[in-house]
Amino acid sequence: MKKIINLTPFIILIFLILINSYQIMESIRFSFSLCINNLFPSLIPFMLISNILINYNFIDDLSDILKIVMTKLFKVNKNCSFAFIMSILSGSPSNAKYLKDLKDNNLIDDIDIQKSLNFCHFTNPIFIIGTIGITFLNNKKLGLIILISHFTSSFIIGLLNKTRKNIKKIGLSIEKNQNTFISILKDSINSTIDTLFLILGVITTCIIITTIINNIFNINNNYKFLFGLLEITQGLKYLSLSNLNTNIKTIISSFLISFGGFCIHAQVFSILNNKKIRYIPYLISRIIHGILSSIITCFLIYII
Repeated sequence: MKKIINLTPFIILIFLILINSYQIMESIRFSFSLCINNLFPSLIPFMLISNILINYNFIDDLSDILKIVMTKLFKVNKNCSFAFIMSILSGSPSNAKYLKDLKDNNLIDDIDIQKSLNFCHFTNPIFIIGTIGITFLNNKKLGLIILISHFTSSFIIGLLNKTRKNIKKIGLSIEKNQNTFISILKDSINSTIDTLFLILGVITTCIIITTIINNIFNINNNYKFLFGLLEITQGLKYLSLSNLNTNIKTIISSFLISFGGFCIHAQVFSILNNKKIRYIPYLISRIIHGILSSIITCFLIYII
C-alpha cells in the first residue's frame, strides 16, 4: 500500500504529460532552444576559462588585489574574489560552479560557499540589457536601471553579511598541480559539459511543470509572470506579453531577476550537491535581494 501511495504522484504526472503532450513538447523545444541559443553560448567560455585559471594559480594574484574587499567588507576568504568577479561576468548558476571548483581545490571552505552564495547571485549583464531591456521592455534605459538595481542590492546583501568573526586561512593546493595543459583542458571540458546538461535538465523539468499548471488552471495572461518564481525566462516572457504598465513590468522584472526563480535555486544546489550548504539562508537572501532590487528600481525610474 505504501509503495502505491508513493507512486501515485508519478502516475498522475505521467497522465498529465500524456494529455498535455503537444504543449509539453513545445515547452521542451523552448527550453532546448533557450539553452542552446542563449544560455550555453554565454556560459561555456567562462566555465572553461575559470577551470583553467584555477589550475594555473590565477586565483592567488586576483585574491591579493581584492583581499580587503572580500575579507573586510564581505567577510569571506580572499579566494572568493574569483567567484565574485566571474559571477558578475557570467551570472548564476555558474557562481555555484566557480565556488565548487574553489572548494575542490581546497581554496575555500563550506562557510565561504554559504556566505558567498548570498551575495554572488548575478544575472548576465548582456541578458539584462539586451534580452530584458531591449527585447522584452523595448527600452534600453530600463534594462540599465534593472542592471544597476540588481548589482547594487547584491552588494548591499554582501555588506550586511558580517556574522563571521574569523576567516580560515587555506593553503593553495593547486601549486602541486603538474598536469599538462591538454589534461587540464580535457578535465575542464568534461566538467563544463556535465554542468551544462544538469542545467538543461533542471530548466526543462521546471518548464514542463509550469506548462502543466497553466493547462490545468488556465491562468490569466496578466498573471502568468508568476511562473517566473519557478522559471525566470518563462516568467519574463509572459510579463512582456501582459497588459501591465511598463514601469510595473520593470519593477517586477527586477524582482524576478534578483530572486532568480526556484529553477536557478535547484541548479545551484544540484551543482553543490556534495557540499554542506543550507538552502534557507540562501532563499532568504534571494527574497531580500528581490525586494531591495525592486525598491531601488522604483526609485531610479522616478528620478531618471
